[in-house]
Order: sequence, then structure tokens, then C-alpha cells
Amino acid sequence: MIPFHSNSRQHDALAAELAQAIGSVDLADDTAFARSVETFEGLLADYSQAGSAVAVASGTDALIIALRALDAPAGAEVITCDFGFYATAASIIMAGFTPVFVDVEPGRMVMDLDAVRDAITPNTAAIVPVHLFGEAIDMPALRQLADQHSLAVVEDVAQALGARTGGKHVGTFGTASGISFNWSKHLSSFSNGGAVLTNDPEIAARARSLRGHGNAGGFRHTRMGLNSRLNPFEAALLSTKLPHLDTWITRRREIAARYTKNFASCGHVVTPTATEPEAHVYHKYTIQVPDRDGLRKRLADQAIGTLVCYPVLLHDQPAFEGHALRAHSFTRAADVAAGVISIPVYPELTDGEVDAISEAIIAYVDSVA
Repeated sequence: MIPFHSNSRQHDALAAELAQAIGSVDLADDTAFARSVETFEGLLADYSQAGSAVAVASGTDALIIALRALDAPAGAEVITCDFGFYATAASIIMAGFTPVFVDVEPGRMVMDLDAVRDAITPNTAAIVPVHLFGEAIDMPALRQLADQHSLAVVEDVAQALGARTGGKHVGTFGTASGISFNWSKHLSSFSNGGAVLTNDPEIAARARSLRGHGNAGGFRHTRMGLNSRLNPFEAALLSTKLPHLDTWITRRREIAARYTKNFASCGHVVTPTATEPEAHVYHKYTIQVPDRDGLRKRLADQAIGTLVCYPVLLHDQPAFEGHALRAHSFTRAADVAAGVISIPVYPELTDGEVDAISEAIIAYVDSVA
């Protein structure tokens, strides 16, 4: 069996390190919990070359807090991509803003900057670029566009920690960014966690207040915040894993390159591409194929795990019915959503497993194309 995602292989290789990290949290010291979180925040800020990292309970909370920290007018418009995970748009709504959805770039699965430009109105307060599947958006170009219109940028880095574009880590171009350490991410906790990155000390201070019910000290609450704190044991785990992240990303890129080479002989498999060598960390390796559902069934019959990310465009999510939102043209996004399938890409896969997955996909796609 080849599961779609596996932490057990990774945790087995790091068992001794992880046990030591968890055991190092001093249960008899009331300040030990805070120290483990602060240690991780420092390591994450250093790794990302960001001014501050503010650890929170989830990636969703990180986006909500980063957006609320902007202090933009309630109901203001926030532009994001129509193709992606539900939490991005939900965070915009839960932060009190109105999502505006735009199409993907031709030939890619990230939002089209030309569409973003067309969607800007006097009511626009911010742009939320999503580095989907680990693929970095052209942030220098987006930052220039945002600056021309005096807009904030809150990057969704849930799937792209470690990616670089224009010589910088994603997550450090915008006003702030949100990261996820959900168990499925390429830097994963045992359960959940997240962080806000920012180079703005005022935004960092607001984020720290917002994660603790908007507390300004002395039980005086000046903002409507959340109760969103990273578990200290998760912080210790993440601090232990972080030094391995670049090695894991290198292996993900090797696996992606092997897939892409294997699929080169099959004209019916559309593979992901990176615009720069460091611009994709392959949190997911997502291809487009004919008869996606049939392929999933065939692979499941061969005990190969897959996932469809994401079959429903955000403006069509039932949970958003009744909410103010606006969608521009999304023709390309609809085509992508109809044909995408994500296949295993975690770094502990063997070359033999990668080749077996590739052969099974090619055999099926050639038979139906």
C-alpha cells in the first residue's frame, strides 16, 4: 500500500529526537510552556527571514488574525483566488471582510495577477495570494501592484513554507502572512498549529493581542480576538522538525522531477511546473488528467492513495450562501477543478514507489484518452 500522505515514516525516522523534544518540556515549571513556544517562534522567524513569528492554534486562525490586524474597514473587499481550500475564503469572511474571487493564471494553479488588477475597486483593502500546493506566486510583481493601489497583502503560506521567489521566502513580501502546521503539511505538528509572519512590529503586536482575546494587559481587552495558542508540546515538536525542512523539500523536488520525467512520454498528463528552481516546494504534486474519477478508482484498487484538491470552486461553496461575495471570470479555474488529482509526494517515498505510481497513472490515462 502507498498512502497519499504518511507521517508515520517521518516520525519513525525521528522517533528518538521527537521523544527527547517532548520530554524536554518541564511540567514542573510554569514558564516552560511559554518558553517552548517562544523558542519555536524565534526559530521560525530566523528560518523565514521575517521580523516576527507569532504562533497560534491553526493556519486558519493565523489568516484570520493577520487580516484583523490590518484594521481595515468592516466589509472591505479582499481579493483571492477562486481555486483553493475553503479556509482561505472562510478566514476572509470570519475576519469581517468580503471575498472577491479571481481566476487562475493560464497554465498554472495560482491566481492570475491580471485578473487581480481588474478586480481592484475603491472598496478593496487587501489581496490574499495563495501559494497553492507549494507553488510561489510572483510576489515581486504582486507587491508592486499592491503598492500602486495602497493595498495590504496577506500571504496564505499554508502549503508553501520554504518556497522562495525573487530571492526571498514567501510569507515575507506582504503586510503579514499565515502558515499552517496541520498534520498534513510538509512541516507538520502532531495535530494542528499555525503562525503569523510579519516584518511590521505593530502588526506583530496586534497579532499577539488578537491570539489572546484581544488582551491589552491587565484583563483589558481592546479588540475582538480569538483564544488561539500553539500547544507547547507541538512547539517543541516543530522546533525539532524545522532543521530538517530544507532536506525534506529537496527530496520533494527530486520526487516531483522524477514524476515529471516519467510523465513526459504521456501527452495526456498535465504536470506542475516551477517558474524558478526554489519557487515550488511540492506540498502536493497535482496533475490534470482525463477521467480523474476513474483514475482515482483504478489507483485505489491498486492500494495507491490520492486526493482531489479541490473539486469545488470557492464561490460555489454551500457554506458561503447568504454571505456577500463577488466572483469575476473563473473559466480556467473551473477547468482545473474538473481535472486535478494530487498523488503521493512525501519525502519518504522510494524511487520504486514513485515509478510504480507513474506507471499505473500512465497505463490508465492512455487507455481512456
